[in-house]
Amino acid sequence: MGGIPNNRFIITNRRDKVFVLLSEGLNETEIAKELNVGQSTICRDLKSIKKESQKMIESIIEDVLPYEYRKSLVSIEQVIKECWKIYHDNGGQWTNKNKIDVLKLLKDTITTRLEILEQGPVNLKAQRLDKMVKELTEENQVPQKGFFNLGPPPGGYSDSR
Repeated sequence: MGGIPNNRFIITNRRDKVFVLLSEGLNETEIAKELNVGQSTICRDLKSIKKESQKMIESIIEDVLPYEYRKSLVSIEQVIKECWKIYHDNGGQWTNKNKIDVLKLLKDTITTRLEILEQGPVNLKAQRLDKMVKELTEENQVPQKGFFNLGPPPGGYSDSR
């Protein structure tokens, strides 16, 4: 059935074009002129595009990032195991130069693993904190105790100088 496209299809199609034109460096006025629509329409489209992009990023952080961290770590462990196999191989298949190269790769791989382990939890924790803040603000709740109004620690402050 050919028929007339529905509004949702027309809007989605226009927003796709807006995004492409924006990526090509056009401003709102130029995009409106190019698509023969009002600038206010382009402004609404851009707000929607930004909101949709934010949701996509949040989804990536929440759904994809933990999986990718884990997959990367498993792959790195496999590289480390293979490096040690090559290094300890006494069958004559590998030269001393090969083994030195493997040790360099091993060093780089372990460094990468440490970087992933350092960054991963920090990024995920930041994402969780951001989500908690959004949930609090969406529910119009004001926390009774926040970071800046917790008061002194139990037992007061100690000066260890």
